[in-house]
Amino acid sequence: MAVASGQLRMTPDVEQLYDSVLAGLASDAAANLEAAVRDARAADIAEVLDLLDDDQRSHLLYSLPPRTMAEVVVQLDEAVRGEVVEDLDEAKLTEIVAEMPPDDAADIVADLPFDQFDGILDHIPREHSDQITELLSYEEASAGGIMNPRLLSLPADSTVGEAVDEVRAFAADEDVHYVYIVDAAQKLTGVVPLRRLVVNRPETPLGTIADREPVTVGVDEDQEEVLHVIQKYDIAAIPVVDASGKLLGRITYDDVMDVAAEEADEDLYRMAGTDAAELETHSAVRAARVRMAWLTPCIFGTLGAGGVIAAFGDTAFSSTQLKALLLFVPMIAATSGNAGIQTSTIVLRGFATGELVSNKLRWVFAREVRIAIFVGGLSALVTGMLSVALLLVLRHYEYQVAIAEDIEPVLMGFAVSFGMLCAIAESAALGILLPFVFRRTGVDPAIASGPLITSANDLLSVAVYLSIALAILT
Repeated sequence: MAVASGQLRMTPDVEQLYDSVLAGLASDAAANLEAAVRDARAADIAEVLDLLDDDQRSHLLYSLPPRTMAEVVVQLDEAVRGEVVEDLDEAKLTEIVAEMPPDDAADIVADLPFDQFDGILDHIPREHSDQITELLSYEEASAGGIMNPRLLSLPADSTVGEAVDEVRAFAADEDVHYVYIVDAAQKLTGVVPLRRLVVNRPETPLGTIADREPVTVGVDEDQEEVLHVIQKYDIAAIPVVDASGKLLGRITYDDVMDVAAEEADEDLYRMAGTDAAELETHSAVRAARVRMAWLTPCIFGTLGAGGVIAAFGDTAFSSTQLKALLLFVPMIAATSGNAGIQTSTIVLRGFATGELVSNKLRWVFAREVRIAIFVGGLSALVTGMLSVALLLVLRHYEYQVAIAEDIEPVLMGFAVSFGMLCAIAESAALGILLPFVFRRTGVDPAIASGPLITSANDLLSVAVYLSIALAILT
C-alpha cells in the first residue's frame, strides 16, 4: 500500500496497524481503538499518525497512555509534531512532558507560548522542570542543547557491586552505557564501560578499572562537532562537561544520529534552493514563501547576467558575432554551474563527515583546481568541436548569422572552448571558496551550494566568456 507523498512505503505490520486504527476510529468505540494500538511500537504508531487527519490524530492520541503518548510524540516528524502539540490541551501536554526525558521534553516545550510553558513546568516534578529549564538555557544546536542530564555517576571508591546495584535501579527508566566517575566537586575523572562491571569482582573499586582520560565535549560545542567526535572514537555515549570539567550530562549515539539526519536534511534543502523550515510546515503557502526567499537571488543573478550581455552589446561585437556567441551562453553557464556545485558538494561532504582535510583550504584548493583543469580541458575540447560543427552546419544551410563575413567558425570555436575552460575554473573556485568563507564566518556553508553559487556563476561565467571572446575575436 503506497502512503501519502513524502512517506516511505509501509511495512506489512504498519499497514495492518493502520487498517486496525482506521477500523477502531470508524467504530467510534474507545475500547476498539485502544485494542488496536495496545501492543504496537511507538515508532509504528507515529508512522500511522502521520497519515491521519487532525481529528483522527486527536482521537488516537487521547486513547494512548501518557508514557506511550510521550514516546509517540518524540518519534513524529517535526511538521506533524508541531500540529499535534498545538492540538493538545495543557493537561495532556503536562502528562506527556512529565513522561519524557529532559532533552526530548525541552524540544517540545521550547516552541510553546510562555504562559503555557510556565504552566506545564509548574505541574511536573521540580527536578524534572529544573533540568528542562537548564537545557533551554543552552543554544539549541550545541552539546548542552541536545544532552540528557540524567546519567549514572559514582565516586572512584565505589565498588563494582555497588555500581551494579545502581545500574539495575537506573536502567529501569534510562539506557546505561557507562558509569561516570566524579570527585567531590562533580568533576569527571573517569568512565567505566558496563562490560567491565561484568568481568570484575564485586569488591573491585571503580577507580581501578576506569578510563582515566575519557573523551569529552564542552557544553557549548556545536552538535556537528559532537557527531564527529562520537564517530571518530566509535563510542556509545559521550559525557558533556563545562569549562571547569564538571559533568553536566551525556549525549548518546542515537541522539547524534538524529543530529546527523537533521543536518543532512538541512544541507539537502539548502543545496536544493529551499530551507529546513519547510520541514516544519504542511502549508503550501508557507512552503512557497520559504522557497521564494531562496529563488529571489536567482532572479537577480540571472538579471545580472543579462546586464553583462547588454554591457558588451554591439559596441564590443558586431551584431552577427554577438548572435553567434549567444548560441553558447546557456551551455557554458549550465556546464560551469554544475561543475561548481560538484565541487562545493565535495567540500560540504568533507565538512559533514569531519574529515581533517576538509578544513585545510590550501590542500582542498590545490586538489580541486587540478580536477577543474582536467574537467575544464575535456569540456573545452568537446565544446570547441561541437561549436565549430554547429557553425559549419549553420553556414551550410545559409543561416544568416553563420554566413556573415566576420564569423570564422574555427576562431569562434576556440573562443567558445577557452571560455568554457575559464568559466569552469571560475565556478570551481567559487565552489571551494564560498563554503570556506561561510564556515569561517559562522554561516551554514550549505547555503553556498544552492542558489548562491548558481546565481553568482550565471553572472561571472557570462562575463568571463564574453571577455575572452572579445580578446580573441577583436
